[in-house]
Amino acid sequence: MNNHQELAARLHGLLTEFVVYEQLPGLAVGIVKDNQMLLAGEYGTANLRSGDPVVRGTLFHQASVSKTFVATALMQLAERGKVDLDGSITAYLPYFKLEDERYRAITVRQLLNHTSGMPDEDDYAWDRPEYDEESLERYVRGLRHHKLRSEPGAAFAYSNIGYEILGEVIAKVSGMSFEQYMKTSVLEPAGMRSSSFLKREVETRIAVSHVLGGPAGIGVQVSKVFPYNRAHGPSSTLYTNAEDMCRYMLMHVNRGLAENGERILQPDSYEMMWRPHAETGYGPDKTHVGLGWFLGEHNGSRILSHSGWDTGFLSHLLLLPDDGIAISVMTNCDYLWLDSVTLPILDVVRGSTLRHMKRSAAYPVGAWALSDGVDRALEEYRRFMDMEQKTHYVEEFQFMQVADALSRSGRREDAFRVLTCAAAIFPGSTAISGRLREFSKDGGGANDSFSQIRL
Repeated sequence: MNNHQELAARLHGLLTEFVVYEQLPGLAVGIVKDNQMLLAGEYGTANLRSGDPVVRGTLFHQASVSKTFVATALMQLAERGKVDLDGSITAYLPYFKLEDERYRAITVRQLLNHTSGMPDEDDYAWDRPEYDEESLERYVRGLRHHKLRSEPGAAFAYSNIGYEILGEVIAKVSGMSFEQYMKTSVLEPAGMRSSSFLKREVETRIAVSHVLGGPAGIGVQVSKVFPYNRAHGPSSTLYTNAEDMCRYMLMHVNRGLAENGERILQPDSYEMMWRPHAETGYGPDKTHVGLGWFLGEHNGSRILSHSGWDTGFLSHLLLLPDDGIAISVMTNCDYLWLDSVTLPILDVVRGSTLRHMKRSAAYPVGAWALSDGVDRALEEYRRFMDMEQKTHYVEEFQFMQVADALSRSGRREDAFRVLTCAAAIFPGSTAISGRLREFSKDGGGANDSFSQIRL
């Protein structure tokens, strides 16, 4: 067994153990190292209701990781002289109009780097999906009553709406549907023949979406809605698997040269796509935005990334092109902290001797709070966090998600207990203390007083 095989086997063991002990249904992971596919692994369950496992052909909804594909397509069209990145959107979509007259100044580049001033979407209508080819144009035409948040080009503000507009530009410039262009010009040339932006093409192979809830309160259940609406294809609806994502990552690590020898993008396009265009105000791994990618640093290495989050699905894509490393992680639930998977993988690929991947503390602490009360839950929390080998991590938003799931099911006192634990674990959190005050005003609080409990 050579070094790459040993590393792949070690990573496979870590991920297999992680899925057994963490509260999630399914997971797929693709890893590239030294210009080759190191691992394409499938773990867990594609559908908890049927028990179907995640297998090699299982596809996962990628949510906003889809935006990197849209950026790739726009760079292609720019190379071919069909799109001017600094051209006005109205040059390609004459019907495009907003209530705010400043819309005339919005460019393709500004939509790609989220500096257009466009607002973000607050209702994706997953429960009211549209499937017809005209849905994207209809959506963009329907934006006429929106106003800009800032002057075009003035500041970074993430906008899914901007990427729907870009998808419509791709459709109108290419003369075919958005999904067809992506299939014939990006997915198939990159060797991603199992993947699609069009749900009906691959529906029987897609993993089912899962959310927190169910009779147990802190459990997992199949979501009542699936996050598909053809009007939001460009921002969200790529369906792919770990093996296809490895091919995509290899293409980008090799500056546009696909595994099959086909050139998807010219190297010069990467100088533009991967250079900083605006500051984001995010963490060190996403300090700037390029064209469709976030740019930053991790342990001294340049990192390019994008994450995705829709109802019942999470995805994370990261590239370290100078190190020849790339990682894609996807899961069919929406409450896991994906950095708990991607960052340990990255550390191991770069030489860490990590023996176990940490699991979320929110779920066991929440379960103890419901079964034995807040005091016992915090006692157990202190115990496993004080262990010499740390087995769990804590993320504030996960406690909030557990409380929200309990509240939605009518178990407000249980939700209050979980938030009380969270307030002790995160004593400076204004979000948690504010939520507890809301519960108290509504009469939903339990007898436990969070103000009395501190770690």
